[in-house]
Parts: sequence; C-alpha cells; structure tokens
Amino acid sequence: MTLNLDHPTPDVLRFSVMPLFAKKFESKPIPMRSVRCNIGSPAINEELNDFKNISLNLGSKELRFADGIWIHAMRKSDTDDIMRLNRRIKTLEDEKNMCHLKMDIFLDLLAEQTTELNAIKSTCTYVTK
Repeated sequence: MTLNLDHPTPDVLRFSVMPLFAKKFESKPIPMRSVRCNIGSPAINEELNDFKNISLNLGSKELRFADGIWIHAMRKSDTDDIMRLNRRIKTLEDEKNMCHLKMDIFLDLLAEQTTELNAIKSTCTYVTK
C-alpha cells in the first residue's frame, strides 16, 4: 500500500487535518537574549583574578585559599615562631635521648645488683644447710 498525496484518501486527510496534537510536546527554541535586563545599571567589569586570592586573618595567623585548600600564610613573626619551636624540638629530642641513656644505665645497674643479690642469697642458703 502506497500513499499518493495527489489524490488523498480520507485517512490521509484526517491525519493532515489534525495538527493539534502533532507538535504539542516538542520544545520551542529559546530566543537569544539581546538586551540586558538591568538597563539602568552600569556593566560589571571586575577581574576574576581579584577573587582568586582569598585570605582569612585570625589574630596573628593568616590563611589563604589556594587550589581548593586553606594554606597557612607565612609572616615574619611566624618564621620567628617556627625557628623558636624548632630549637625547642631539638632540645626536647636531646633530653629524650639522655633519658633513654639514663634508663639503660639504671637497668644495667639493676641487673648487676640483682645478680649479686642472688649470688649472696645462694651462698647464704648453702652455708646454712
């Protein structure tokens, strides 16, 4: 069965007469916006680079937002604090090493005294028997 549009049949006429539902659900193209909505306002010409450097001041500390993370910003007083803290860490590590050395010496002395005491006890029990 072929359709011949030169001599339409009643079925073809019926479908061509009812264009009411043919394009009901098709979306219409959105026209391009040619004029700004806020005509009275001046155009914004700010650089986005001004907003890329976000910093937060909390007392003597400053944080900067860069590449999606907060980074501690260095100041002159911060570098002095870091140097002071590094010196303090070094002295504490030296003190810790000294404590370990003293502990080893005390354990050696304790072991020596324990063996001497056990030797004296064994001689005393040998003599008393």
